[in-house]
Amino acid sequence: MTPVQERLDPGVGSPTLALTIALLCLASSPGLARASPSTPAMSALSQFSAHISHVVFLMQENHAFDNLFGVYCTSTGKYCQNASSGIPPNTCVPKDPARPSLGCITPFNLTPGRVNQDLTHDWASTHAAWNNGSMNGFLKAEGSPLTFGHYNGSTIPLYWDLAEEYGLADHMFSGSMSYSLSNHWDMLAPLPPPVSQKTYVGYSIPVNEQYLNQSNATQSFESTLLNSSVSWKYYDYNLPRTYNLSIGKPGRLSPALDYWNPLAARAQSYNRSVSSHFVARSTFFTDAATGSLPNVSWVIPTDAESDHPPLNLTTGQNWVASVVDAVESSPDWNSTVLFISWDEYGGFYDHVAPPYVDIYGDGFRVPLLAVSPWVSQGTVDHQVLSFSSILRLMEAGFHVKCIGPRDCRAGLPLALFDFNQTRPRPPISFPTNGSAVYPMPLQSSGRLPPFGGPDGFLPNFDPFTGPPPPGTT
Repeated sequence: MTPVQERLDPGVGSPTLALTIALLCLASSPGLARASPSTPAMSALSQFSAHISHVVFLMQENHAFDNLFGVYCTSTGKYCQNASSGIPPNTCVPKDPARPSLGCITPFNLTPGRVNQDLTHDWASTHAAWNNGSMNGFLKAEGSPLTFGHYNGSTIPLYWDLAEEYGLADHMFSGSMSYSLSNHWDMLAPLPPPVSQKTYVGYSIPVNEQYLNQSNATQSFESTLLNSSVSWKYYDYNLPRTYNLSIGKPGRLSPALDYWNPLAARAQSYNRSVSSHFVARSTFFTDAATGSLPNVSWVIPTDAESDHPPLNLTTGQNWVASVVDAVESSPDWNSTVLFISWDEYGGFYDHVAPPYVDIYGDGFRVPLLAVSPWVSQGTVDHQVLSFSSILRLMEAGFHVKCIGPRDCRAGLPLALFDFNQTRPRPPISFPTNGSAVYPMPLQSSGRLPPFGGPDGFLPNFDPFTGPPPPGTT
């Protein structure tokens, strides 16, 4: 299916588990919130809260870790301070695990860096590829050897440059072993509506009604934020004026069934005091430029800029670069972290079996990039993380309670940061016209032009204090 179809017009899937199972899984105890992190982690969290006032989560589409970074920094070197856990040497995955005589397939470079089809990536195919943790069922599950294709520094230079200059987590797992809808819920809730896990929402009116009912019953971060002083925005589009208008006739044009904006399925989101938090993605650039970024936010691409196969990744890289440069040129730069990830594996091979969290996940590995003046150059974090880790960081960093077992127990991505720096790192200009080249000069080499110089986008300013306030130049 096309990216637009995946977002608003899915096909019919398999039956869901009963809602009662989900309610049992959602149950949590006060003890979980006190599940004791180590003293160093608490110290790092205190430092995080002292330095970071803005957490931005940009979610792209459909690429496993090995697909984007499987051959990135497989050993240390000039541009690789730390080695990442990519595709092991001599990997050859059986065509059919039950029939080894058929041979195996070695992962290969994608040239020119684009696939011509959208691989299957639903509950059934994910579990078939997973094959009870053996990670060898991909060819049978996806039906195409393209599942073993991967990119490199020549085909996705901007993404590799971001990892080189900032930080990469190589054990970040998507929240659900399923498609986009449940994984976007994982950004915002400790457990998605159960029907969104196994069944495509969209065509079936009974399924849609069940999904909307479950969405309204789901414990989400939205309710937490509404009862706190934490500011927030979901940068995608403005919600319709009423929930009834949003629901309309179940189908492809209903925002309430949108895969990338799951909170649109909740009636609460349409209250006037709440709907103002759902804004057009273009507003992000205005807020960044004026130093008005909220404490926590989510940024969602257009379909064309989402990296969703078979779209050209150059367009997605240009979009991501524009978001990165907006953050770096913002007066909020010194107090911001931008996390960039991909919502699920998109049908692409990954060699690391996900940890068992509950009956729904975790899902397969996806990359996590961290961009901040407090992220060390070339950092690779090997800690086990998930989408719940970013949710938990938002909660803990701004002193609000966690919601359920998943987020309360999630590891925090604090190893990506170095708050012992004497001052924040200056921003780095990244090209947005498809002209990125990997490797770019390391910031520590001193050969990068100053941000705002001849190759930059802004008037010159002191890189350690940020640009002057709006209206003072």
